[in-house]
Amino acid sequence: MNEARLSRPQLFFWLVLLAALNSFAGIAVRIVPEHGLAYAVFELFGISAIVWAALAACLALLREAPAEPLRRGDLWIAGVIVLVALAPVATASVLALTFLAFWMIATGAPGSAPRRAGTIALAMTASLLWGRLLLALFSGPMLTADSWLVGWVTGAPSAGNLIAMSGPGGARIAVAPGCSSWQGMSLALLLWVTVNQYFRVPFGWRAAGWCALALVATVAINVLRIAAMVRFPAHIEEIHHGWGWHLAMWATLLTVTAICLVGARREIFR
Repeated sequence: MNEARLSRPQLFFWLVLLAALNSFAGIAVRIVPEHGLAYAVFELFGISAIVWAALAACLALLREAPAEPLRRGDLWIAGVIVLVALAPVATASVLALTFLAFWMIATGAPGSAPRRAGTIALAMTASLLWGRLLLALFSGPMLTADSWLVGWVTGAPSAGNLIAMSGPGGARIAVAPGCSSWQGMSLALLLWVTVNQYFRVPFGWRAAGWCALALVATVAINVLRIAAMVRFPAHIEEIHHGWGWHLAMWATLLTVTAICLVGARREIFR
């Protein structure tokens, strides 16, 4: 990399792209052998459309940013990021992206494209790794909260992450980490950060309120999906893996997108 030719935003552009795609590859290599290439492409290689959109917004900010000379330490950071990101472990690439995001935020001017792109990149890592780690560490209370909400909606007894299903036999359903509302909440938070940073929405009570609304909508849709499994146990497979899962996924995506865009409408149409 030639320091005389490469601007700072351009360097960050390629580093973000490298670290992000390598972290995505760790998920894709599991999807393709299990389900085939066509399924993997249709499912965006196991990466949420929100994460892809966040990456696109991050790269667009860096591509459109004014040229800025490299600073002391940028090339050292680039060398570390490249070495870590190329390791054949997806977690290493996420760690590299996290480190890069903090560097972009710490060294970028307030309101600058590198700092805003770094904020989006940091939110991406929360969805790719840190949110899952948080769920693993505190899965007990988080899953219990989901179960309690489902029990409150359906009137079914709940204990821990277990909920009694309707009908005879005393069968119960367990809320697993993959069904936790936290998974959707981390994506909703990522989309909110992406929209607000890309359109330069100032942070305040108004922006925080729209973020809270997006999180509440995500939890509500997930709770209703689990409640449907509790109330209609004969259709649990369709609701859990089939049309119910797709319906909940699209409903969450469209609802959260609408909330975030409405919340940023002043800046979008300015």
